[in-house]
Amino acid sequence: MPTYDWPLIQQRSGDSVESLVATLLRREYGDARQVNPSQGDGGIDILRPTVDGLEIWQVKGFTTAMTDSQFRQVKRSWERFVEEHVTPGACQVARYHLVTPWTPTEERIAEFDSLTEGVSFPCQWDSDAFIAGLADRYPETMRRFTHGEGVLDQFISQMAMLASSPVERGESLTMLGAIEARQEALDALRDVVSDSYRIEHGTRTAANSQEVPLPSDDDPAVYHRMTYLGGSRWRYESLVPRSADAVEIDPIRLNVEFLATPGTPEHEAIRAWFEWGIPFRDAHARTTTVGGPFSDKPIESTVSFVEGARREAPPLYLRCITSDGESRFRLPLIVAARTIGARTGWLRLVVDTPERALNFELRFRQGEEADAKARMGNVDGRNPEAVRDELETLLGISAGDVISVETGNGQSLMRAHGAVLPTALETIHLPVARHLTQLQAHTASMLVMPSITEITDSQLHYLSLLASIYGGIARRWAWTEITLQVPDDDAGAERIRRVAVNAVSGGHIVKVEMPVFQLGNRAYTIDHPLASTAHSIQLEPGVEPAALRPGDAFRIVPGADDGVTTARIVDWTPESIQFG
Repeated sequence: MPTYDWPLIQQRSGDSVESLVATLLRREYGDARQVNPSQGDGGIDILRPTVDGLEIWQVKGFTTAMTDSQFRQVKRSWERFVEEHVTPGACQVARYHLVTPWTPTEERIAEFDSLTEGVSFPCQWDSDAFIAGLADRYPETMRRFTHGEGVLDQFISQMAMLASSPVERGESLTMLGAIEARQEALDALRDVVSDSYRIEHGTRTAANSQEVPLPSDDDPAVYHRMTYLGGSRWRYESLVPRSADAVEIDPIRLNVEFLATPGTPEHEAIRAWFEWGIPFRDAHARTTTVGGPFSDKPIESTVSFVEGARREAPPLYLRCITSDGESRFRLPLIVAARTIGARTGWLRLVVDTPERALNFELRFRQGEEADAKARMGNVDGRNPEAVRDELETLLGISAGDVISVETGNGQSLMRAHGAVLPTALETIHLPVARHLTQLQAHTASMLVMPSITEITDSQLHYLSLLASIYGGIARRWAWTEITLQVPDDDAGAERIRRVAVNAVSGGHIVKVEMPVFQLGNRAYTIDHPLASTAHSIQLEPGVEPAALRPGDAFRIVPGADDGVTTARIVDWTPESIQFG
């Protein structure tokens, strides 16, 4: 007695029994793949890789007693399978299945056994009981096949009512448990929406409320829908394929109609994406999702395209050749961005030199020479010595040299004669790198390059001054006065009184300090101290050192010589001077 009335089901359904069986098998085995009939199945409808080889299913939608003509169809499919896959050894087969809704008689089974004998793998005929078992495990698929999408709507309504109905609370059921019970019902509801995709859902909190919490590169989902909830929180719904060929069976497409006004920056950004694949943000568009469980009507929204994970690119090099044909240098390049025009297929490469001192943007149009643009890179955080060496190498390029970007095997992608580098590389980048490299010898902390664009003229001047002093050139400058205040503690008060007494006698004063300075976005401290000596000092009139009390303030002014000399302390070693 068959478990299902297959002839009636076949009559009611708008789809074929073969499609039902294929869907059930793909749901049962996530790694199963449905062979596209338009490509010629070669006697295979479904295949699944296993450690022992391929497991094969050939599906025939025979719902009543098999006729001789129908068995000849089975025979032709088997012979085609053997001819295309078994005899030439095209694949290793672990098991072969013939699947029909009709349960075969002993005579037909004997014919099938005779047909398949002689092969090295087991062959079996799965029929009504096998399909019914799959249908019982995936009832929503069976209902949808039998009654169409209407039964799914009915099932969704029932599940939604269950999910929203009150949950009886006992002594052991907490509010959280009641919420989880409803959530489980909703999860079950999501699970029946699609045979091809599983819907993962939840909330995420973003570090920045303005940024969408993008999925990781290894996320198995092929489609994500994010909804902002406020307070940096986002609700996400992600479609994960249930089988290896789900995207082929039920493809998802996003149709986009851009609404930007011609001539606006937004319109130009979209054009740059069409031509060069350059990412853009928040362009106005009308979008429609087609395919999958998220198919919907057109909506107006903003669209952003961001650069995804980059695949490993072949190595590129920057080569400089003199006018005599000699190689001046060959530097490896780092690919910072690689984009392709959405409509044109044009290639855009953004590459950096190893220490980011120089940045190149290369653009390749089919059938045309490449365009190249060089600009200053971002050396922020890099090692100053390495940046210095790279800049000295690059600035050695002369007007008659030939610059080329080439692949690892020497194939040139572009060539330029008489390249002119940005002047800031020599006037700002190189001095900063040289000065920091020099100062590194006088401090234990690791000095790194700042953001060059944030450095002020006064900061650059002070850095140059420090480098000169630590290079052995003392600085002499003039001063006008120093105001001192007597501290509250006895030791400190006595120390300040001695300074006043020294000033009365016409002596000198020395200030020892570890320099602290700023360059753009970074602060630096040099361990090796500097000493600043005022050569002649005197106390302002009317001040009696012995009468000074805590809180009193007084001035020291220049004596016969108003000069101050600042120099690094010779023979200094760490901890030889204590700073209080």
